[in-house]
Amino acid sequence: DFGQNYLNTLQDKGNPIIFTNGDNDTFPLWYNQDVEGVRTDARVCNLSYLATDWYIDQMRRPAYTSLSLPITWNRLQYCIGTNDYVEVRPELKEQVLKFYEQDKEEAVKTFGENPFELKNIMQHWVLSNDPTTHVIPTDTVYVTIDKDAVRRSGMMMVSDSIPDRMVISLKGKRALYKNDLMMLEMLAQCNWTRPLYVALTVGEENYMNLGDNFVQEGLVNRITPFTTNKPGAKNFDTEKTYHNIMTRFKFGNLKQKGLYIDETTMRMCYTHRRLLAQTALQLIAEGKKQKAINILKKADVEIPAYNVTLDYMSGGLDMARGWLMTGQKAKGKEYVEAVWKNASQYLNYYLSLSNDRFLMSQNDCIRQLMIMQSICDVAGMVSPQLEQKYQKQLNNLYTLYHGRGGKMPEGNQ
Repeated sequence: DFGQNYLNTLQDKGNPIIFTNGDNDTFPLWYNQDVEGVRTDARVCNLSYLATDWYIDQMRRPAYTSLSLPITWNRLQYCIGTNDYVEVRPELKEQVLKFYEQDKEEAVKTFGENPFELKNIMQHWVLSNDPTTHVIPTDTVYVTIDKDAVRRSGMMMVSDSIPDRMVISLKGKRALYKNDLMMLEMLAQCNWTRPLYVALTVGEENYMNLGDNFVQEGLVNRITPFTTNKPGAKNFDTEKTYHNIMTRFKFGNLKQKGLYIDETTMRMCYTHRRLLAQTALQLIAEGKKQKAINILKKADVEIPAYNVTLDYMSGGLDMARGWLMTGQKAKGKEYVEAVWKNASQYLNYYLSLSNDRFLMSQNDCIRQLMIMQSICDVAGMVSPQLEQKYQKQLNNLYTLYHGRGGKMPEGNQ
């Protein structure tokens, strides 16, 4: 069901591509396509494997009802030992600009009209046979935007106007590896008509700085031409996410009492509850109170506390905040108390350990102390009395922690 939820998050049209990275966000999707026949129009593309030539071979072929991926490189350009990585050399940018000033006609002939356009970077630098130009001569590349294609794409319009170009920052990158280059190649070629997604569970280190252009649509982030990481920018499509959660997501038999959930599956349960809580908070921010309540109720029923613990990591505190912000004080209090109980039990356990083991657990203690402070802040939304009660307990626990020689990190003392 988790695999289906990832696949069903994707847009229905355009043969979408979803970039994954690890076992748990790849194999369930493959299973659903291979065995259950779910969303065979979508292409699952694992970024770890994308660094290999044999996998790129597979991605360049059609699969199921999905088209081949938009990769124009020939096999000699990506076979093992070729373009395994390309250095990023931003200090060359000034030399390139001087070349355009001195002899624009020759410069355009050599490097294209815009030397820092992504397609030109790929053609004239990355795929160059000349070792002196087999680099990326900038830390900022651009993609000229086909605005009509963006309008047809079905993506959320983040702002009133569509930018003329997408800016991709490579700052901090010393080199791009083959999987990075393949990702950029697809971005350069898809022209927004084929949706590109990154699974929510893919770590930031695996998708360069494309997170600056993400819009979340449920369990995936869609790559858009808009800059969405600046204050006030829209980066969450609540309507698509709401529709997916309420009508397309499946939660299997998760609400069966006494169900055993292994550690790996439990993490996926946490991911889903956090998503539902986040969606509720986003809906509240947009003034869509009833839809937020619907999401909160969905989470309460489909991901019940008797099977999936209500704690900070599972989104319990955000759920509490959502209930309280929608006026459901009794339900909010129930969640606050559950998250507090979990955190205080962990901290009391660490405080009961022998000296050596306690000292080894200081980071865990600090984590629980910080979680409990966050709970105190939310408890104030229930009542001043509950906040004061929790704050008093927290102060006592901190005194015990400090008395045993526990230290807080710098800046938190």
